[in-house]
Amino acid sequence: MAATRRTLEIATAATLGLFAAAVIAGSLQLNTGWAATGPQSGYVPLRLGVLLLVVSALLLLQAVRGPAGEPFATREQLARSLSLLLPTIVMAIAMAFLGVYLTGAVYLAYMARTHGRFSWLRAIALGVVASLLFFLTFEIWFGVPLAKGPIETWLGF
Repeated sequence: MAATRRTLEIATAATLGLFAAAVIAGSLQLNTGWAATGPQSGYVPLRLGVLLLVVSALLLLQAVRGPAGEPFATREQLARSLSLLLPTIVMAIAMAFLGVYLTGAVYLAYMARTHGRFSWLRAIALGVVASLLFFLTFEIWFGVPLAKGPIETWLGF
C-alpha cells in the first residue's frame, strides 16, 4: 500500500510536535524568565518550543481536514528525489574520509553532469572552481579551516 500525502503530513506534524515537546521540556530544566541582565538561558528555547508546538498543531489540523486519497508522490517523483538524495548521502559520508574540498568538487561535477546536462569538461571545471572559491573564502579570507582529507593534505591545502 502506497503512503498517502495525508498520512505523511500527519506523521510530519506529529514528529514536529514531539520535537517541540522535547525543546519545551529541556528549556523548563533551565531558568525561563527575565533577569536584570536580560533573558535567562531557557527563555528563548521555551518560546520557540511553544511556537513549534502551535505550528505542529496547526499542521495536524490542516492534514486531518485535507483530502484523504491523494498519493504522496509518483514513482517518477520519488526516483528524481532519490537521484538527488543518494549522491548527497554518499558525499556526506565521503567527506569524513576525503575532506570537504575534494568531495565537494566531485559532487558538484557529478550533479552538473547528471542534472545540469553539462559536458564532463564543464562539469569538472565547475566543481574545481567552486571548491577553489570555497577554499579561498573559508581558509584564506575567514581563516576557518574546513576538514581536509589525505589527498588535500598531500597537495598542501
